[in-house]
Amino acid sequence: MNISESVILITAAGSPLGKAISLHFASLGASLALVDTHNKALQQTLRACQAIGSQCQSYLITSQDEHSVASMINSVHHRYGKIDVLVNCWLGMKMPPLLGPEAVDQFRHTMNEAATPFFIFGKHAAQYMCDHHHPGVIINLATHNDSEQYAINAGCKAMITGLTQSWAKELAAFNIRVGGVVPLTIDQGEQPIAAAGQPMQYEIVRSAEYIVANDYFNGRMIEAEVI
Repeated sequence: MNISESVILITAAGSPLGKAISLHFASLGASLALVDTHNKALQQTLRACQAIGSQCQSYLITSQDEHSVASMINSVHHRYGKIDVLVNCWLGMKMPPLLGPEAVDQFRHTMNEAATPFFIFGKHAAQYMCDHHHPGVIINLATHNDSEQYAINAGCKAMITGLTQSWAKELAAFNIRVGGVVPLTIDQGEQPIAAAGQPMQYEIVRSAEYIVANDYFNGRMIEAEVI
């Protein structure tokens, strides 16, 4: 796919990684639809992309339910006439320990706050591409929304991997590719975390670019690491 001719919708665009992804694709000439629930951070990303000279528009959504996401995608269509790529960011939330005293309630919270919006964005972007008979790409990324540390544990990574692979199989008939990027985890005792900071952001961003540009990449994950 030619990135400079693409319209790329980026969720969690105000997060550190979302901003890095947005700036990178803006520098490559893509048109951007920047989406977030936090207006201040979203506007900071918008201004930074505009400073590069990118064609971009911000979309603040106060709710990530199906109606709000579908309405936003419709607005992007009216603005640009197409959506080529969804960069779908999972905001890192830890899976609860199985034997914890409130494990079930914590699991429900994780599903509601992280997994459900992630799934909804994937569903409606894919539905848009199918309805308009438009080949496209969905990239599932793992990020964190309030620090430079990527709190992505094995449970979250397994869920992102499973969704990426199942979506790729389902959408292949519609010429929609699906790939994923997660940070390589480093074992630090009981809580494995991923290497943090700008070098890791750079590796994730470059991996996302590779997936978009490589028409043969589908149904696979990249574990980004700092060399």
